[in-house]
Amino acid sequence: MADSHFDPGGFFQFDLAHGRVRTRGGARVIVLAENVLAPLINTAVQNGDLTSIRTLGSQLGSIVAQALPGPASTLSAQAVISHAGGVMSLYGWGRLKLEQWGGAVVLVVEGLPPLDEDNLAVAALLGGMFSTLSASEVACVPIARTTKYIMVDPRIAEQVWAWSKSGDNLATIASRLGSPEAP
Repeated sequence: MADSHFDPGGFFQFDLAHGRVRTRGGARVIVLAENVLAPLINTAVQNGDLTSIRTLGSQLGSIVAQALPGPASTLSAQAVISHAGGVMSLYGWGRLKLEQWGGAVVLVVEGLPPLDEDNLAVAALLGGMFSTLSASEVACVPIARTTKYIMVDPRIAEQVWAWSKSGDNLATIASRLGSPEAP
């Protein structure tokens, strides 16, 4: 199947007469400034519950899946990332790119809104999005002091996060994950 590029044309429809904004799929959205959203996200991070952000990621994943020319599993990684990145950009979550580090899949988000110090909200958003797109649970773990997220099985996410927080860089983490004794 030929890859296609995400088309942002007409994605949002503004109904000024009724005070509504909808996506081309019909879902109603509310536009928020980042300085309004950031305190809400910081509260969620402090409470250790990013379920709502992961749910938002899952919803964005569904939007991406509907925009794809076929099932994500039948398309190239670049086609899926192009569509996922387009949707993320439209919603103001930054620009998405893909990197391969050995066997590790790494997502890079440029132009992140300043929401929480450890970028846990974006990690939850990406985890929800790519769990929906891959039809299996994944976690996206932020790599400390970067805008990179390594996609892993949720069962090892806490260990990978501990490595990142302790100062291990992406190359070290990817190497650990690729070793025979990896968790």
